[in-house]
Amino acid sequence: MDAEPIKKKLHRYYDMIAGGVCLVRQSAEEQILFVNKEMLKLYQCKTEQEFYQLTKGRFAGLMEADDYMPLEARMNSRHGEAAEGYAFLAFRCYTKEGVYLHVERTFQNGTVPGFGKVWMLNLVNKERSMAVSDLDPVTGLLNMHAFYQRVEKKIDAQRAKRQPDETGMLYCPVYLNLTNFKVYNETHGLYEGDRMLRKIGQMLKSKFPSSYITRLSGDNFALFVPRQGLEIKIRDLCQAVNNEIHLPNITMKAGIGSFDEEAGTRRRAITAYFDQAKLACDSIKKDATRFAAFYHDSMRRSMADRIFILDNLDRAIEQGHIQVYYQPVIRTMTGKLCGCEALARWIDPVKGTISPASFIPVLEESRLISRLDRYVIEKVAQLLRYQLENNLPMVPISVNLSRYDFILMDPLAFVEHIVEQYHIPRYYLRIEVTESVLVKNRHLLIDKLQQFHQSGYQVWLDDFGSAYSSLNVLQNYEFDELKIDQGLLRYFNEDSRKIIRSIVLMAKEMGIHVLAEGAETKEHVDFLRSIGCEKIQGYYYGRPMPYELLREHCKKKGWLLETLSEEQACDSAGLVNLITDAPVAIFQYREDDAQIISANDAYQKVLATSGTSSREEFNENMRTASYPMREKFMTLLASAAHSVREEHMTFV
Repeated sequence: MDAEPIKKKLHRYYDMIAGGVCLVRQSAEEQILFVNKEMLKLYQCKTEQEFYQLTKGRFAGLMEADDYMPLEARMNSRHGEAAEGYAFLAFRCYTKEGVYLHVERTFQNGTVPGFGKVWMLNLVNKERSMAVSDLDPVTGLLNMHAFYQRVEKKIDAQRAKRQPDETGMLYCPVYLNLTNFKVYNETHGLYEGDRMLRKIGQMLKSKFPSSYITRLSGDNFALFVPRQGLEIKIRDLCQAVNNEIHLPNITMKAGIGSFDEEAGTRRRAITAYFDQAKLACDSIKKDATRFAAFYHDSMRRSMADRIFILDNLDRAIEQGHIQVYYQPVIRTMTGKLCGCEALARWIDPVKGTISPASFIPVLEESRLISRLDRYVIEKVAQLLRYQLENNLPMVPISVNLSRYDFILMDPLAFVEHIVEQYHIPRYYLRIEVTESVLVKNRHLLIDKLQQFHQSGYQVWLDDFGSAYSSLNVLQNYEFDELKIDQGLLRYFNEDSRKIIRSIVLMAKEMGIHVLAEGAETKEHVDFLRSIGCEKIQGYYYGRPMPYELLREHCKKKGWLLETLSEEQACDSAGLVNLITDAPVAIFQYREDDAQIISANDAYQKVLATSGTSSREEFNENMRTASYPMREKFMTLLASAAHSVREEHMTFV
């Protein structure tokens, strides 16, 4: 494509921007594709031809050799800024006329139609940058430095008077963020992205004509605005911006703070009040139902907790403050312990117990969750090795993988490495992934999970029935087991019963096993057993606990541990559908004994016609040789046993 029409279009916009603009191709050569008029002035070049001769048309030619670092490397080294797509840039250079300059400002990545993926540099002379303009070069709003200066003067005036300004208005800080705006840049290109930011700046000035407004960086704005009627104005602004962008996953969010100070307290820095507004904004980024939030002190405590978690994760792992707990899973048909789920618990010697609901989301958002998951998996492997070496009874243990595990590492390679290192059978490790993982990373996950299957691991789908649920997940992926989300038992009513029945029935028809989480009462357990849910996990049977306490708990409860052959038989029997009007029961049959281990309501009614009130009474009667029906049942079961392959279970 001819570059001249593209450059002509870019000049119409970027020649109006304060500061030098330079577009550089994202490639090893870092070819310069476009410069605006201010860039030519900065380097004292009269024409683009002079500029390209001076720089040899490469990014490296903009600076002294000692200051050069590839833009990709610069972006990756700026973790905090790079998260927004922007990073700081500073270097030394000589102009065409030999003037020595210190150049600085920011650069970002994006796409320009006709040019493809580019780096966009916005540069100024450091010595003159403060004097050049108080305006942001992209939006025409106040730049951050000028904004904070003017806000501080306004606040000082209000502090001195201890009352509203001359117009009778109290002002407060507001922080605005466009969630996922990088998607807009990727879809429309940097040029259109900047045009949208400029348009939003105009909307802000129109909505708040008597206010101070700035673009802090990227897609973040700050306002110092009259408090009166603010919430309605913010709502209207967010709606107008969302309508303008017209992409459902890009929305304007607002955080509203205040600068109220009690008498005698130490004055805070002006930026602290906008930090509070940002905390409020961040608190609703993932809440599609809210456009604005007001700051309150619990948000500050939440931020302090977040900082503690990030700063102390490695120390907590190294010093054993993060421990692996195990929650028991019980087979409904046999009442035996058939497995455990490994769960991380953080017990700090100073802060005490830190809830998983606090530290796991922080680690996921910071992409540090893989460190925790690797630690848990290795601790589980160490336990299994210990059990094998000491001839202790064992059951499979399920471990959780985050979506970031699949992005930041090769989880199968890591698990295989651990299995080989500790010499444990793959059978004893079960892999759990949540639906949210699959919804957001479908193409990546299909192959990865299939590789786990091919390597001999069972793969389970966690939190089925949660807010992310989609039947397409079951169509696109192969799972050995569904774990029904505990939320369906938390609000236990007829509607939730219907949903759980439907999930169990669907799973059996698809040949997928079912485990229900969150069972806390006998009512929960009786219901799940009656519909043929195969396994149950929840506080009714036990909370997550250290391994030694789990052993004591099992002894106290009198639980036996399920063997491999029992699991195979129970898995086959567990796919039998009990949600039917026909009487169905599953027996555990031996030549000298037979027991009902699962039966639906219709079969219970059949028992009642024979004078037996329940399956428990029937099982007790079957142990008594004088029971009149015993021989008849044993003969029937012996005949049925020859017609099925299962070693332990007979279906009648």
